[in-house]
Amino acid sequence: MTFFLDRLTSFFHGKPRLTPAELQAAFRGHYKEFRALLTANNNALELMAEMEQALSAGHPFGMAFVRGNCTALSVNIYKMIQHLSRLADGKYAELDQPFRAITKQLEQIIASRPPNKEGATILSMAEVDTSTVDQVGEKMANLGEVKNRVGLRIPDGFVITASAARHFIETNALQVEINRRLKGLNLDNLEDLYTVSAGIQRLISNAPLPKELEETILTHYQQMVIDPKTELLVALRSSALGEDSSNVSFAGQYRTQLNLSREFVTQAYKEIVAGKYKSQAIVYRQQRGYRHQDVQMCVGCLRMVDATISGVLYSRDPDDPRSQFVIIQAAPGLASTVVDGSGTTDLFRVSRTSPHPILHRQMAMKIPDSRPTLTDAQTTELAATGVRLEEHFGTPQDIEWSFDHSGLLYILQSRPLGRPTSDKAQEFSGEHGTTLTDLPKPLLAGGVCASKGVACGPVFTVRSSLHLLRFPKGAVLVIETPYPDWASILNRAVAVVSETGQLAAHLATVAREFGIPAIFGLPQALATLENHSLITVDATAAKVYAGRVESLLALTAPKPNLMVGSPVYKILTQALTHITPLNLTDPASPFFRPDTCQTMHDLTRFCHEKAVVEMFTFGERYGFDDKAAKQLVVDAPSQWWVIDLDDGFIPDFDPDSRYINLSQIISLPMLAIWQGMIAFPWSGPPPVSLGGLGSIIFQSTRNPNLDPAVRSSMAAKNYFLISRNFCNLSVRLGYHFALVEANLGEFNTENYVSFQFKGGAADQNRRLLRIQLISKILSESGFRVEQKLDTMTARIEKKPGPYLLERLKILGYLLIHTRQIDMVMADEGMAASYHQKIMADLHTLLDTPKEG
Repeated sequence: MTFFLDRLTSFFHGKPRLTPAELQAAFRGHYKEFRALLTANNNALELMAEMEQALSAGHPFGMAFVRGNCTALSVNIYKMIQHLSRLADGKYAELDQPFRAITKQLEQIIASRPPNKEGATILSMAEVDTSTVDQVGEKMANLGEVKNRVGLRIPDGFVITASAARHFIETNALQVEINRRLKGLNLDNLEDLYTVSAGIQRLISNAPLPKELEETILTHYQQMVIDPKTELLVALRSSALGEDSSNVSFAGQYRTQLNLSREFVTQAYKEIVAGKYKSQAIVYRQQRGYRHQDVQMCVGCLRMVDATISGVLYSRDPDDPRSQFVIIQAAPGLASTVVDGSGTTDLFRVSRTSPHPILHRQMAMKIPDSRPTLTDAQTTELAATGVRLEEHFGTPQDIEWSFDHSGLLYILQSRPLGRPTSDKAQEFSGEHGTTLTDLPKPLLAGGVCASKGVACGPVFTVRSSLHLLRFPKGAVLVIETPYPDWASILNRAVAVVSETGQLAAHLATVAREFGIPAIFGLPQALATLENHSLITVDATAAKVYAGRVESLLALTAPKPNLMVGSPVYKILTQALTHITPLNLTDPASPFFRPDTCQTMHDLTRFCHEKAVVEMFTFGERYGFDDKAAKQLVVDAPSQWWVIDLDDGFIPDFDPDSRYINLSQIISLPMLAIWQGMIAFPWSGPPPVSLGGLGSIIFQSTRNPNLDPAVRSSMAAKNYFLISRNFCNLSVRLGYHFALVEANLGEFNTENYVSFQFKGGAADQNRRLLRIQLISKILSESGFRVEQKLDTMTARIEKKPGPYLLERLKILGYLLIHTRQIDMVMADEGMAASYHQKIMADLHTLLDTPKEG
């Protein structure tokens, strides 16, 4: 730490000498400001770490988290600036400008809204393709692409666009009330969730449609009528913006209404728009990182297909994107019984290669004349269609289809097929059930694996919506039918077991997205599995065991990070570019100034550094410099100086003394650091290899600090600034600089240890090997470590005092025993050798306390 410029300035701007009483009062006031600044600094760093961790942890978070943390961060940094201003008598007023600029940037990012593209309220399917996705939603855009670009058959119809939905909501001024109801919603309170959801849906469904919009919808409906004597029945299907995008399916989360005549079309439209706020849709959006304003509800109005056979086709196995077969699930009648999990289906695996032979068939239902629900010719046509759509869209597809009474194939939907969440997860989810031989007898076996994985938890059976309200976190959801509505509690469940259903059910799709193990079509599950009993679900092998089966649970795959790529994730990522990068790393640099602060982290670094300087130079400015720092009387190779900020010395210490003994110091953090420093004798600098010596000489020629005509900052003293429960240690040992700061408060929330390390004498490679060694040791010791080139910071917060004192011993040891080892860090082997020795010493240090 370089104090010389600040100290020089203080001589020319010094204050008149005060009486001893005035001096003591002034110092206590400064120390109070200093401690308050440290508290704000610690809060700010914790908030930054929490936001960075949110990006990688995989836990869902919403805009309330982003907005709340950014606001709290701004408040704490503003406090730091104010405390520093009072410490320095207004010297750093220039900090206000970068603070306001960064805050404004964050506010703009948080307040950003998805752009609304205005256009027609109705588009015919002939006008729809992927270029109109921001007006018609992914589902209808893909369907229009199937018709207009691929040339396959789809039902006739039109789309009521996002512009229409916005016009409907704005005309009735509904959004303000919707936002008010959502603002206080607690998703952990299921009763509150269902109540708020139902209330918002009623609010929208009961609002009148604008007259011109209602007339336009009915006009387009009438244009689809072919025979006035035959009533036209249509299906209204949700097509929300964001729905059916890659690996974010929203499968079954919104509404579809079938077999609607003219008199019900407009009311059904309002109910589908209201379906944006279904309870499972609200939960799904939160889990996947979507804001409510990111979703606009478009609605497709399509002629009903008079279906004889319908189903779902996967152009690849959802667990293996390299599979060479398509999967077809079929049932008589409409596809709705397949996707809602209520119907039984026939299963076909068909080769992707022409002439598309059937590789496997599993029949669950026969039609009256005992023929399969699909003919071989129809499976061939479906397989060829699946391959063709995959080639067009460039990714495996999840396709809904129907054959009508004339044998014509209609495509009802084509969306990206959800893929395995990660290569690591896929690796964990192999066919492990066939390789383990020491497993107990299962309680149940059979059914189909709807989503691979293993999980353990207590059974909780759900037979009605009333049971949903009581579903506990961490339980296994056991149900009769995998209805899409059950998705509202998937974020609470560790696994799903259903007596009916199959791979293509919407709930299976969502379970695969969430990484929730699921077995469907398992008879007698409700009768066999007792409520609250502990079970292990091995969905990969389609088996259920009593109790915990550790050998299976050891194979548990890591949960996917559902937030990655979502709108909320992107907003936090963008916000962090103005928060966490640290550009001000060297206090001695001429660029270490208020006007060079580009991020919130820069502001905290500057304020903290200058606050320490202000406390250090207090004596000079108020006329007792010679008595402020006491030289520590110890047998050590370096000089160590101690400044008592408050109550770090014994009560009867003579304040006029220039020296202090270790026995006269009662600062707990300092004593712990010192204990680590002296626990093992330092054997001196290691023997330097010729290459290491050469790199040191080269670095020295580039270092102006070694010019004999320049006063070297390397000659700076090593200072402890202490109170009984606080310590700030700045160390300059040779070519490297380190700073340790610790606070042990009354509550764990006030406790922290911070460590910064930079520099070295050797070339960059050797310095990096040393910094990586120190980073590894601190990570293994519980620190949160960040490294950038040869600069490292490490922190621990909110831990008990005894735990932190042990960590301070570790830092004390490292301060002494890692000095100059960069000179011999020739390779990874040398680093590994030092790691082994240091860890052995630390084990002895922490197990065997030593006297100072």
